[in-house]
Amino acid sequence: MTGPLLDELDRRLIGALHVAPRATWDDIGAILSADAGTLKRRYDRLHKARMVRVVGQADWGLHSTAMPVHVFLDTTGETPLAVLERLRDLPHVQRLAQISGDYPLYAVIHAPSEAATSEAIDRLFSIPGVRRVNALPALSTLRRGATWDPRFLTDAERAGLLELAGVSPEGTATANPPAKPLSDAERSVVTQLIQDGRASAASIARSAALPTSTAHRVVRRVLDERWVKPRLEIVSEWLGFRTPFMLRLRVAPGETPEVMQRLDQLPQTRLAVHVASDLSVLCTGLVTDRSALAAFIDEELAEIPGILAVSVYVMLAEPRRYWLDRDLASGALGTFHAPTLL
Repeated sequence: MTGPLLDELDRRLIGALHVAPRATWDDIGAILSADAGTLKRRYDRLHKARMVRVVGQADWGLHSTAMPVHVFLDTTGETPLAVLERLRDLPHVQRLAQISGDYPLYAVIHAPSEAATSEAIDRLFSIPGVRRVNALPALSTLRRGATWDPRFLTDAERAGLLELAGVSPEGTATANPPAKPLSDAERSVVTQLIQDGRASAASIARSAALPTSTAHRVVRRVLDERWVKPRLEIVSEWLGFRTPFMLRLRVAPGETPEVMQRLDQLPQTRLAVHVASDLSVLCTGLVTDRSALAAFIDEELAEIPGILAVSVYVMLAEPRRYWLDRDLASGALGTFHAPTLL
């Protein structure tokens, strides 16, 4: 899997956009001591190569009244990848992966309601090649991937970008709707920011036929209320992170909140979720290679009290992550299947 050749400035730019996805080129340039025009050209090149895209992570309450369900599927009579391709066409599928272990396929379903969730899971049983379905409803989710950091920056650069972006911890995700329904202008701004997390208020004003002053005010409110959180999506393999992984943890009674907090603090993790299962904590992450995964398990994970048992899985292929398709041959980013607002 090959991609565009990246130099040190490319990597630092990607690191900066992980921390502050909406920062202006002038602001990023001031912190990285780089020319703003050069940074924009670098980003445009990487975007054209389908290596990077800034999307918007929507607050769950905007598109669902239900929590996600994490699903493990066993196959028969078909190869896992053949079945995985069929799963792409199902509605409400946020993530798809082929994994090691007894269940070769993993999916995350986040439907608009509990009834739609039940219908989506029911449809899994009708997919040719699906033998068994093990659906684990999420009980609480602490981390959702937006704050993963490849650690390409100095501490001073990262601190400057954090101050610039005003980034705060993701916190526990809920499917609670806004206090009052969104206005037409707010819905339009939310929809566009989900598709393009770097969209300017001026461009949104033109697309939505809004007065520029109104667009500026509404964009600011949507971001301040955290209805949409900009997030950088990348082809991580092209950056040297070739081993996405999953952990399923058996945790001592009463220790789940502390274990999830500790997982959230580790730079390798992308997701920490409490699921309805005897292996009650599910965690996904990303490291450079399998030896780095071994070191992570034996050193950092081993330091967390309350973990009674660990099952480790390697993600062998990941054709969709956070609603965004990825080409299995090249890894390039593809179609974005953004959830529909309620």
